[in-house]
Amino acid sequence: MQRSSRIPRFVKAFLILFIAAAAGVSTWYFLSDPCDPETVREAGALLIRQRDRFDHSYQFATSASRDRVVRPVAELQQILMDTQGVRVPACMQQAKGELVDYMISVIRAFLAFGAEEPDGTIRDLLEQSDEYYLNFAEELEAVNECAPLCIP
Repeated sequence: MQRSSRIPRFVKAFLILFIAAAAGVSTWYFLSDPCDPETVREAGALLIRQRDRFDHSYQFATSASRDRVVRPVAELQQILMDTQGVRVPACMQQAKGELVDYMISVIRAFLAFGAEEPDGTIRDLLEQSDEYYLNFAEELEAVNECAPLCIP
């Protein structure tokens, strides 16, 4: 009795189709959202400029009294919105997210300060922002090391 060779042919056809699909997705990914070292370097430099802009305004905001915190917070919020609009490759989304979360936590801390919330609440928000700040630096360094082979 002979066994049918249909199953192995079906399996072969499926494997070929799977490999072709994987190659197509990989090609599309690298062409549509490249994570090449130059793109990573440029996007990283832009994120660092945004962070530095924010930190400069943050330092200015620390001198504001509770009733004068509105203007510095508005400036911090504008920098946050500008940062959210920065286009980065997929491999840098996590780093950008950490930077955005850092900015949000700082802004929330200033809003809590202006609203005369307890010092513990403000301190917790600032500690949380410190974690995001460090995570941003670590993520950015990791992406710079893995480019162009980063997988988001």
